[in-house]
Amino acid sequence: MSSEQASGDEAISRIILDIRALTLLYDSDDKLAPVLERSLLESQDRYVTRFLSLVQTKKSPERGNVPVAVGEIVLASFLTIIGLAAFVPVLAGLSTPEQWLSYFSTTIGSTLVSGPLYFGVSLLDFVFSALLLLGAFYSLRRAAKNLKNTSAILGPSGT
Repeated sequence: MSSEQASGDEAISRIILDIRALTLLYDSDDKLAPVLERSLLESQDRYVTRFLSLVQTKKSPERGNVPVAVGEIVLASFLTIIGLAAFVPVLAGLSTPEQWLSYFSTTIGSTLVSGPLYFGVSLLDFVFSALLLLGAFYSLRRAAKNLKNTSAILGPSGT
């Protein structure tokens, strides 16, 4: 074994011990992940990025991420429009079930007039529209993540 290989093996052994120490120091992956991301993944040191590129598994370019991201953006747009439209009755002061139902439809107004939802229609409308908007924001977040993954896989040159 050459002296260069022996010193390389010794350095790797020290790295492994340091990795073990880090995982013991941070008792959960949730605490360790941001530290590693900040220190290693966002490092501007070319030796660190070179080392990480050697350690990371090579992914084949997934060209399916772009259509998925576009679809998620369209879905988020649709959910945003529907969510904002669902807020209109509450924001316009339509507080009675009759006003709410006449806003959306005039055909089913008589079914909720005496039912258990009489007093909760405004609350249900608010919760429904808030969930639609949360779904839209979640879809946008996933779309951004897919686009980021695509750019990370393809690299800055786009190939």
